[in-house]
Order: sequence, then structure tokens, then C-alpha cells
Amino acid sequence: MARRRRSIETALKQDIPTGSGVLVALSGGRDSMVLMDALLRARGLLKVRVEALHVDHGLRPSSVNDARFVEQHCRERGVPCLIERLGPKPSSANLEAWARQQRYRLLREALVARGLDWAVTAHNANDVAETLVIKLLANKELTTIERRDERRRCLRPLLDISREQIDEYAARLAVPYIDDPSNADVGLVRNRVRHSLMPVLKREFDPSAVWILAERARAIAADCNALEALAAIEEQSLGSLTEADPAWLARCAERLGCLPDALAWRVAQRLVLPLVGYEVGEKGSLEALKLLRGELDSLQLKEGIEVLRDRFGLRVLSSQLGQSSRL
Repeated sequence: MARRRRSIETALKQDIPTGSGVLVALSGGRDSMVLMDALLRARGLLKVRVEALHVDHGLRPSSVNDARFVEQHCRERGVPCLIERLGPKPSSANLEAWARQQRYRLLREALVARGLDWAVTAHNANDVAETLVIKLLANKELTTIERRDERRRCLRPLLDISREQIDEYAARLAVPYIDDPSNADVGLVRNRVRHSLMPVLKREFDPSAVWILAERARAIAADCNALEALAAIEEQSLGSLTEADPAWLARCAERLGCLPDALAWRVAQRLVLPLVGYEVGEKGSLEALKLLRGELDSLQLKEGIEVLRDRFGLRVLSSQLGQSSRL
């Protein structure tokens, strides 16, 4: 690539806490095998304890061979390795989302069981760029891959490293890896973006397209984080939704009416979170914002929850529980 920020070795030295215990998410593919190799080479300098977790998704017959490859490689390098196999996917679940959720669940459980500090994944600059493109085309919120994910106790030290750099490292140091045939499946959106769209952007527009998109993704994420911090302040000043009497509702409508929508819907999302136990997203939060501003009389949420607004304040209806409660 035309732009290069850091070497893999420098990325690890800067992003992996000295003296920590790390659990590498080791698929056996080139990215994760390069990450493991670089970590082991830097192990003495960083004084880190390195272990691995391989998740066998069981989606193809050859996946058992991937697990054996990873297990043998870790044995040869003296790295403790856990092998986990996923059960059947629920029929209603999206495959990619379900698999990702299960991987992070297993990583979290293994961290606790093994007494380790951080899970480490091999997400790189190309992944960041591709994720931004995918979210833009799907008209989704422009969240990005975080370098340091405190909630999941996950580090991603290769986010400033391109796939090209990873390929060069693997060739230079003869790092063994396996090719997952699903990476060539253009039936998956990410693979279509990776194999069809990104080469066009690099060839026809700018050889540094990956870096440009990755940098924009990080800038957008920084802006969103700033808005979330402001939203937390606004939420605190308004008080909890459980205080939603008519006076509170009038005060809330007045305050939210003064805020730009980009900030106001984030405040609304925080205010309705206790009702449903999950973030309703930008679309749902914009509807909640209209309710709180007095532009709507009712709001339909998932799990059979409806929030009604009247002259007495807000009332929550739950079809599942068959209950109605006044806030």
C-alpha cells in the first residue's frame, strides 16, 4: 500500500500491556497466525503470557482439520490452546452475527477460566475499511472496530496494519497458515466488498483507499464517542425516565428540542434503555425522540413493548406480560 503507519512489531509493543496474560483468537488463517508468531517473538520483551483459543464453527467438514492444525502448531510452539466447537445455529439467527457473538462469548469465558487479562484478535486496517463500506451501503450506524474494547476485554493491535503488510510478514518469516475456503465465497457481503469493490477503489481512485477509509472510520468513531459523552451529560441533567411525570416530560421535551438531532437521539436512546434492556439503535431512537418531544403519541418497541404519551406522562404497555404501568 502507498501508506504505511507502523510495523507489526511496533504495533504490539505499543498496544499490548507489558506483563499481561493474553488469549489469541487463533483461527489458523494468515492474519491470526501472523499475530501469534509476532506475539511469540515479542514475548520476552513484553513479558506476556500467551495462550490461544480456536473456535471450530462446524460449518464445513474440513473445519476439524483446521482445529488439528492449530492444536499441533500451538503444541510445537509451547502455547496452551483451547479448542471449542460451536453447536447448531438457531434457525432464526444470522450466521455471521451469531458466530461472532459465540466467539466473543467463548473468549470471555476462557479469559476468566484461564486467569488471563486480554483477548487479542487479528483485525486489521482492511477490516476497518471494509466494515465502513459495508455499513455505508447497508445504511447502518457508522460504528467501527475498536482497538481497545474494555467491555469485551479485547485488544486489536493490528488495526493500523494492512493485509498487505501481514502477507509480507507471513512470506518473509514462512509463517504457516491455512486458507479458509469461505473467504472466497462472494455470497457473503464482506467477501464481495473485499474481492470486488476494494480492488476497484484502489485501482481506479487511490492506491491508499484502505488507509483513507480506515482513517475516516476512526475519525467518525471519535466524533460518535464525543456525542455519546455529551449525551451522558444531558441524560444526567434530565434524570431517569422513571421520574417521567408531566413536569419531567415537559422539561425533557423542551431540552431535547434545543439539541441537534445527532445528539438528541442519543439522549433519547439512553432514556428508553431501562424500558427494554437493549439499545434501540438510531432508527428506534429517532422515533423515541419524537415521542419525548411530543411529536408522537406512541412508540412501538421490540418484545411487544409500547410506550404511550398522554397528559399524565408516559405509560408502558407490555403485550408479553399483559401489564400496563405508569411512569
